[in-house]
Amino acid sequence: MLTLASLLAAMTIAGAFWVGILAARRLRDWGDGRRQLSEGEGQHAPLALAPGTSGSGNIHNANAGGAGGSNGGLLHDAVSRRIRERVAQRLQGRVGPTIPRTIDVDPEAADLGITGLRQGDVVSVETGDPQRDGDYLVDGVINLREGAQVTVVAVMTDADRTRWLVGAPDQDRYLLCEPVRGHGLSGEPPRHILHAEQDYALERRGQSSAAGVGMHGRPALPRVATYVYRAGPDQTLWIERWGEQVLMGAATSVSAHDVHFLPGS
Repeated sequence: MLTLASLLAAMTIAGAFWVGILAARRLRDWGDGRRQLSEGEGQHAPLALAPGTSGSGNIHNANAGGAGGSNGGLLHDAVSRRIRERVAQRLQGRVGPTIPRTIDVDPEAADLGITGLRQGDVVSVETGDPQRDGDYLVDGVINLREGAQVTVVAVMTDADRTRWLVGAPDQDRYLLCEPVRGHGLSGEPPRHILHAEQDYALERRGQSSAAGVGMHGRPALPRVATYVYRAGPDQTLWIERWGEQVLMGAATSVSAHDVHFLPGS
């Protein structure tokens, strides 16, 4: 009996020892995970902020969602700081004095929308298509007003790529346009345009007052005519006529949920 009791006591002590070892390892692993999350180094850490717009608009639009509220702490995390550092490097020698936003927007707010964009902000496009995706730096912004409707054209670059983001508040889709050079158009555009072997038909035309800030590349004129042409569900031309000068962009439609805005300052 004494031998059996001694054996049971030894087994109990050994079991308690190994339980303590496993518990210590679990606490260590939990602590490491907490540090990784707090430093923003997780594989799926968000890169930018989602716009907090909702409603309906003119370019196939409805609800943009209220995703901004859940991202309130992202402006100061490690990922956002790294984006801002890269933006600051790219801005050197390109951007002059701070340009006021088109409307009053708190730069620390989590729901920066398309109407609050200004020169130096970042537009992050994440559709899963490398031809569209990128962290674009806003070079300039044109605000178009047609009656009560406001449309924003953000001219932005990512490395050697230039794109125009065209949209309005309360939209669930934007137009992402690649500028078309050498299109040969001048004056009033025709009702049909042949581009890249596609026949585009005029869908909508309008006249807007225009106000621009930054390096947008548009003439200093107070009014502009805009045109939307379509050849298919995702084959669109966005055209601006500034007097006799015509600008054309080959556009694709992107979901507002895939476009995120981050203040650059």
